[in-house]
Amino acid sequence: MNKVLLWLGAVLILSSTVAKADEEGWALLERVQQSVRQHNFDTSFVILKGNQVESYRWLHGRQQQAEIEHLVPMFAEGVDILRRDSQVYYLLSERPALITHSRFIKELPALFYQEPSRLKSLYNAVLGSASMVDGRSAQLLRLSAHSAARYHYWLWVDVETAFPLRLDTLITSADMQQAALEIWQVTHLSISSEMSDNLKQLLEIELPDATALTLSQPPQRHLLHWLPDGYQVVAEPLAIPQLQPEIQSYWLLSDGLHQISVFVQPGQRLPAQAYRDGALTIFVKSDPQQDVTVIGPVSLEIAQRLAAAVTQK
Repeated sequence: MNKVLLWLGAVLILSSTVAKADEEGWALLERVQQSVRQHNFDTSFVILKGNQVESYRWLHGRQQQAEIEHLVPMFAEGVDILRRDSQVYYLLSERPALITHSRFIKELPALFYQEPSRLKSLYNAVLGSASMVDGRSAQLLRLSAHSAARYHYWLWVDVETAFPLRLDTLITSADMQQAALEIWQVTHLSISSEMSDNLKQLLEIELPDATALTLSQPPQRHLLHWLPDGYQVVAEPLAIPQLQPEIQSYWLLSDGLHQISVFVQPGQRLPAQAYRDGALTIFVKSDPQQDVTVIGPVSLEIAQRLAAAVTQK
């Protein structure tokens, strides 16, 4: 009897310790999310995808009730991405601007913006060890997915400001080893009490009218019979202007953190094709009648199953 009581006591202590550690992890993530939304900052970061490197400059500012964010891809000339409150503008040098409605720029890690309540249903949050990242003292936060089909995340956070310094997207292999598919890392960070003059100017300039953007949705000529666990179809997906004339059906899936695009085009009679761009999988299933393309941060197996779940009405 005494042994049973001791065992139960140990289990309760362990459960309480795990719950407290998880609570501390989520509290740190909330501080990160507040940091990227409240601070005035000018930062640069790189995204490492195997042998590829993409670099960006990222500026953010708040002035009273107004919020503005500017993302400049350093590898793509003639492209500026600007968010003013909940409108995101893709300003292109030789094409009309594309305007979307969103609380954040999709080229930035969605983990920094999604509601913790939704993330808690997908991940466990555990604090790791402290280390140095780019000369700053950083606290590691590990987000472990509940499902083996999802990626895991390791996030290093600046101890002083709670600003994210590095984010690794990890996949678990068949032998249970974790490998980084993609690394997001800050290379320069400047936080100030005042909004920069550049952002003040962008806050005032005239931008295209969002109400003038009218994109008709492609017809749905097919059915999608299966969704990955936790994903739902977004009711009104954004049309893809450059592909729209050829698209026969299109679905945008979301689990609250990630998005997957599935679209159908006329068949090109090509063999099946699969690519991986960092954490992004691109899979094309082709037959004489149709090509089904799946693009999203999922495994190849999930992409193949999605493509196979598309049938004609």
